This record gives sequence, structure tokens and C-alpha cells, in this order.
Amino acid sequence: MQHDGLAARHAQAAAPLVLPEPQRLALPDGAVQVWMLDDAQVNPACARLAQTLAPDERARALAYRHPRHCNAYIARRGLLRWLIGGYLRCQPEALRFAVTAFGKPVLQWPQAGLAFSVSQTDGTALLAFALDCCLGVDVERRGGGHDVPGLGRGIFSAQEAQALARARTGSADALLSLWTRKEALLKALGTGLAADPTAYTTEDDRGRGAGRWRASHHGTALSGWTCVDLEVGAAFRAALAVSLPDASVTRHGC
Repeated sequence: MQHDGLAARHAQAAAPLVLPEPQRLALPDGAVQVWMLDDAQVNPACARLAQTLAPDERARALAYRHPRHCNAYIARRGLLRWLIGGYLRCQPEALRFAVTAFGKPVLQWPQAGLAFSVSQTDGTALLAFALDCCLGVDVERRGGGHDVPGLGRGIFSAQEAQALARARTGSADALLSLWTRKEALLKALGTGLAADPTAYTTEDDRGRGAGRWRASHHGTALSGWTCVDLEVGAAFRAALAVSLPDASVTRHGC
């Protein structure tokens, strides 16, 4: 792959970035591995990973007007390629991606049963991986100023709207909890917001413990799924949905 000004443009002095050794990456059956990339790691990630991008990805990165957004795209996409390459024992730059009719990126080559989902917000990004399943992850930054009644209109089911109304105190936090759960579920289903989001309901699964939730479609429970809130720091809310029963979910960092 040619080396243009992209990597040099971001090769600034920064804290060392320790990427996982590809040959040591392993993804057992029934496991979900979630990798976290925070803003402090973006610049060193750019310097290490820019050369793994495909020509169309490099063009997209350079199309960003703000260097910060360009850096974040390179870091996320490069880390995605690095991790998938390690899991599948192939060169990161050899991977080929396609996009579904609903806008979800999928692995076109090599064809393997690897599922992945990526989500980013101001300050961090999450990349989740699992085998032979449907998988979705979402992360949002906590913050004030949310229009709680308005933001969920057309997204939340009637049951979710009622739960949000009951929250009152801390309603912005309750909103983000519902929002990340719904986004994670719809990403896993592969439809995003193109389907009718109000047809699905997410709610606490108190019988399985704190941070566990369940989902239903028009009142019928989705069986065989693992749905969890993710601990990613006090500044964020995050959730994951995967079509695996009793999946083992672990979080990793570079």
C-alpha cells in the first residue's frame, strides 16, 4: 500500500499505544469481546494504523475538514481492521467490507462467521466482536440539555415511554439507558432505525441481576439473547445485545 501524507499528517508525539498482538487474539464460541478506544489514544492509533486502510477509506478520512474527525475515523477503522485481521489470521489491509441495504457494514472478504459492531461518541469508541450471531453495541456520552419527552418520540415503545415518564428524577440518565439499549438491539437486528423501533421494547431483567435487560417484539420475548449494560466510565452509557444465550462479555483496552 502506498504511503501518502495521511500517516505522516497524524504522526505526532503522543502516549505510546500498545496494540494486541494479532497471533494472540482468540474469540471463543459464546464469547463477546468489546474493545474500547478513547480520545487520548486516537493520535498514536492514527500513526500506527493509517497504512491498513483501503483506498476508499483513506479518501474518506481525508475528506473530513476537521483534523480531529479525520483522526478519529482513521483510528476506529484501523483498529477494526487490526482486530479482525488478528481474529481471522489475515492481513488487516486485505479485508474487504460491504454495506447492507440498511447501512450496516459487514465483512465481505474473507467470508467468515465473525460478527462485529462499532459505536462512537465524543470521547470514546466501542468495537464489539463475536462468532456466528447477531451483534449490536451503542455508546453515548452523558450530558445535560436532553429533550427527554421529544428525543424518544417515534423511537421508544409505549412501555418504554411510560418507564421514562416514571423516572422523573434522573430522567436524562434514564433516557440514555433506554436509547443505548434500543440502538444496540436495532443494530444487532441489522435494521437500525429503518424498521419500526416502537415495535420493540427493552426493559430491566431484574431476575438476572443489575445491568441485565431483555427485549421483546410486539410483546413476544426475544429468546436466546444476552442483553447487558456496559461499564465504560462515569461519563458514558453503553449497551450490548447479542443473539447468544448466556454469552460471556469481556471488555478490553489497548
